[in-house]
Amino acid sequence: MKILGIEVDEVNRQEAIEKISGWVGGKGSLKHVVTIYSEFLLAAEKDKVFRKAVEKADLVVPDGVGVLAAMEYKRGKKGLFDGLGVGLKGLRGELGQPVTGVWLFEELVRLAAEKGWKVFLLGEKGDASHRLKMVLKKRYKNLRVESDPGGQDWKENTGKRNEEVLKKINEFAPDVLFVVYGPVNQIKWIENNRRKLGVKVAIGVGGTFNEVLGEFARAPKWMEKRGLKAVWRLLVQPKRLPRIFRAMVMFPWKVYKETFKVRPCRC
Repeated sequence: MKILGIEVDEVNRQEAIEKISGWVGGKGSLKHVVTIYSEFLLAAEKDKVFRKAVEKADLVVPDGVGVLAAMEYKRGKKGLFDGLGVGLKGLRGELGQPVTGVWLFEELVRLAAEKGWKVFLLGEKGDASHRLKMVLKKRYKNLRVESDPGGQDWKENTGKRNEEVLKKINEFAPDVLFVVYGPVNQIKWIENNRRKLGVKVAIGVGGTFNEVLGEFARAPKWMEKRGLKAVWRLLVQPKRLPRIFRAMVMFPWKVYKETFKVRPCRC
């Protein structure tokens, strides 16, 4: 389904895992998975390079209640009050579960330990990727995992440092590569380097490393299941208000305008 011109796959959590597991167990070139939420869709309107990277992804899953609500709205009637009704359904948790980056990460790491897959953690500031590697090794005794902080500055992701990172990844030959280079840049990086990577599946997972490490309070499970993590983050980090405004006001308005266009009179 197209939302603001971007195709989003209508898959639930189980379907997404089955698709990714099939890629890990099969042969072929790298598969790029994007977990897309409302801010990503707004960013894609202004950033053409980012937009093309998302369009070339192999699987684009709905991350957040905003995307689920947009999909539900586009399936039904397209009036303003219909949109408000869909929004209320989202707050009540009646739109299904979003396929979030954190959920995908934790589920795929669990499967990796169970099935013998290799996992690589790339990015995040400081030594977060290394610390998370050690945490995961303690949690899953059979997990094969490696890490690298990657370029700490975006400029480093195109030069000598980037070549060192690519070499380390390819020598380890992971089945799943998790990238944390910032919400937009991580997707650009995967697309820019996909032909150089000896990886089966690559996924950008935003602030997942810090979240799993417990470096900020996680949303209650009922909010996470309903895709309301952004609301929780606003409660614990009020400075995120401008981002929440874009996600909960600008995004719905743009979806409404996209789907409810007044046709010119032909009289």
